[in-house]
Amino acid sequence: MEGHMKYFASNDGYQLAYQEHGSPTSPPLILLHGFTGTSNVFKRNIPLLSPHYRVLAPDLRGHGSSAKTSHGFHVSRLAMDLHNLLAHLNLREPGSVRCIAGSLGCAILWCYAELFTADVFSHMVWVDQSPMQNYSLDGAREWGPEVANRGVNCEAAVQQLFADFKADPDAVYRGTIAACLAYRSFPLPGDGVGGARWEEDEAFFLAEARKGDPGWYAQLMKDHTALDWRGAIVECFGARLLNETKVLVVASSRSGCFPAKGPMDAVLFANQKAGEGKGKAEGVVVDWGGHWCYWEDPEKFNELVGEFLG
Repeated sequence: MEGHMKYFASNDGYQLAYQEHGSPTSPPLILLHGFTGTSNVFKRNIPLLSPHYRVLAPDLRGHGSSAKTSHGFHVSRLAMDLHNLLAHLNLREPGSVRCIAGSLGCAILWCYAELFTADVFSHMVWVDQSPMQNYSLDGAREWGPEVANRGVNCEAAVQQLFADFKADPDAVYRGTIAACLAYRSFPLPGDGVGGARWEEDEAFFLAEARKGDPGWYAQLMKDHTALDWRGAIVECFGARLLNETKVLVVASSRSGCFPAKGPMDAVLFANQKAGEGKGKAEGVVVDWGGHWCYWEDPEKFNELVGEFLG
């Protein structure tokens, strides 16, 4: 399911795109895609969600059908774009919106919560994103290979990403695809190698990624990897007792992007200051898909999040 594109103006004057499906009287559900993706990555989920929700799936700035700006390659700018979308749709009431976010989309939500509070959201689903991508050695909060990103996790890796994007963008996109699909990053005997599934998935994600500018993507990843959301998650979700947002963290034991412990630690941060028995975050580790588990098995994914979203 693709198309149904609508547009809204960001506060800096650019046209950003979003898909809308389902009844306008149903509870609103935002779908936030990740790095080099578009709203179309949820095309397998939307038919199962739209009978129950007003599904709103934006193309992030610099991605898909949204404006390709020369600036704005910051998570904070993307969070402001989300704020602009909610204002455009007149979605302001506390607890009135649900959201499913994958990868970079999770960081956008964490930034949004820090800037505006998470109060407008009744439920959030964070799919396979660690609260910090880079390795860090900062005293008691050591952050290393057991929780951080498997590849882009330090300044040298980011520098290499810039060089790779300049030399061969498609090779970067193909590497991303291979890391994000479980049957390629951690294949099981029954998955098979190659074949129609492999070719169709790669062709689809490659086409979506090509809608953006490689240099802009590199700048965005530079910003994304440098950010540490651990403290923000603690304060915005656990410590802020007025917040009622319920959180489900979905990690994968077969993700080529993160060890499952990284995303799952977000549950601990979200509940850290909530008080015993008052934590609003829970987590689950799946093995039927990888970083893009919502794509690989949409029926299982939608069943999982459907129970949580109510």
